[in-house]
Amino acid sequence: MTKEQLKEKIYDVLRRGYFDGPDDAVDVSDGPEDSIHLVIVSRKFDGRRLKEKNNMIWSQLMQFLAANEWGKVSLSVGASPEEIKAS
Repeated sequence: MTKEQLKEKIYDVLRRGYFDGPDDAVDVSDGPEDSIHLVIVSRKFDGRRLKEKNNMIWSQLMQFLAANEWGKVSLSVGASPEEIKAS
């Protein structure tokens, strides 16, 4: 599987899974070397701690991807719209 195919697969897993809302934004981009970065903005993160946000993201990745696929993700960021506005 090429890196572009894997990025599309990761995007599909997240958008068809927990982050399927019309206001959820999922960005899958290139990281250093062959790694992949994820940024997700969703109201589902409202009031949640960092660990909870990470668990929401990674539970989807680990459930629907093979270890060698989710292992390519070197950065995952989850934020609510309010957190983005405050930055």
